[in-house]
Amino acid sequence: MNISRYNYDKLYNFNSTSQQQQKKYELVVGVEIHAQIKSKEKLFSDSLNVGSLDGCIANSRVSYVDAAFPGTLPVLNQRCVEQSIRTGLAIGARINKRSSFDRKHYFYQDLPQGYQITQYYQPIATEGIMMLNMKDGSKVPINISHIQIEQDSGKSIHDQSPSHTLVDLNRAGIGLMEVVSAADFRSSEQVGQYIKQLQQLMKHIGSSDANMQLGEMRADINISVRPNRPNEPFGTRVELKNMISIKAITGAIDAEAARQIDVLEAGGRVLRETRGFDQASGQTFHMRTKEDEVDYRFFPEPDLPPLILSDDYIDSIRNKMVELPDALKSRLMRDYQIAEHEVDVLVEDRDVAQYFEAVVAHGGKQRASKKVLPWILKEMFEWLNSRNETIVQSPVSVGQLAELVDLIDQGYMSSRTGKEIFARLLNDNKQQQSVKALVESLGLSQISDDSTLDQLCKTLVEANPKEAQDYRSGKQRVFKFFVGEIMKQTKGRSNPEKVNQYLKKYLDI
Repeated sequence: MNISRYNYDKLYNFNSTSQQQQKKYELVVGVEIHAQIKSKEKLFSDSLNVGSLDGCIANSRVSYVDAAFPGTLPVLNQRCVEQSIRTGLAIGARINKRSSFDRKHYFYQDLPQGYQITQYYQPIATEGIMMLNMKDGSKVPINISHIQIEQDSGKSIHDQSPSHTLVDLNRAGIGLMEVVSAADFRSSEQVGQYIKQLQQLMKHIGSSDANMQLGEMRADINISVRPNRPNEPFGTRVELKNMISIKAITGAIDAEAARQIDVLEAGGRVLRETRGFDQASGQTFHMRTKEDEVDYRFFPEPDLPPLILSDDYIDSIRNKMVELPDALKSRLMRDYQIAEHEVDVLVEDRDVAQYFEAVVAHGGKQRASKKVLPWILKEMFEWLNSRNETIVQSPVSVGQLAELVDLIDQGYMSSRTGKEIFARLLNDNKQQQSVKALVESLGLSQISDDSTLDQLCKTLVEANPKEAQDYRSGKQRVFKFFVGEIMKQTKGRSNPEKVNQYLKKYLDI
């Protein structure tokens, strides 16, 4: 039987579907990622490439080409081609030496041409793969169908006028990489991990900033369910469009899967459509009927010749590739004997990994990773996270952190003093002065002179014969009294190891 339109558009929650019903069906998901290409200029014009939330005045970065004035022609940006090839190489895709551009026709107020220039028939890269590193330690391979280059649309603004939709074309014409996966995902968790890893990979190689909050990376999610038995064909897919939050994406997949199962269990038919997701209710809702491919009236772009690439050109880009995240992770664990969870944090941002390695090897001196890591992963990250900044904006230079680690290692200052100095460097470091000069100016250098500490300890033991005798009779906790007194006399500037050494010299007799 067919269910009513009212029931079909009912909003469903994942929890409304029983565990037994869920086991009867298999979730099938495919993902299309649209990532803005990192380049100085737009894909087909010399307008500056600006993000959608960069603070520029609306329509201030729009050329005649971007606005689709009659008589204007697109000119392909070579940098956008290079970045797309770099992304293809990073996922092990085949770079096609011949690709071409096509027109995809549809009307929307922020698409001035009335069509989008894309690569429908012959994309620049095909047959890639991403290996997902799941939390349980398993590896899940995801096939990448292709990467195509296309132009972004403008932005419609609905909240600045009660009666009008405003259009900002600053984003129109920015280059996009559309990364299209196969329908290989079988859980929302896999999709979330895929988007996270792809985002990290693009940032790592520098092909896209991939900031989802700024709209620089958006996802279209195609969801279907099918009976959980061998050789079942895919079900009818439903698309969730332009999603920019991993949390929302995983929640939407679970909710939509539950909705489709409920429809099928009620004897209904899943319709092909585009739906939205309401995060507040955790439910999906109908937006519009999904267009078929024929509705877009694809045909070859007459104003752009085929894109022909030579082997030498592709190899020149390959030879300039940076170390990829998995290879970097393996090397850091091997070379520095770092725990996997610590390496994961370093590799998440290549700038952090580079900063760490630079500090370890600064000045040709090899420092122990365990002495460098805590300053970056704890003190540095706490400061950066509180200001929503990256390590590139850190006011503490590589040389300063290396010097700080060395001075503590040499006993010139204590770890406690080091934290105080590091905080000062983070919050007031305009002078970029040496760490040693800062310590001396504040009078915080550690007393490490042997004769001075020896005499202080001797005098203290002689002045406290009762406590000395208590210690010698087995009351070990009295030792802390002597250490505390020395630290009090020297205002915490004594070298703890040497204090212990000289106190025991006069107490253990």
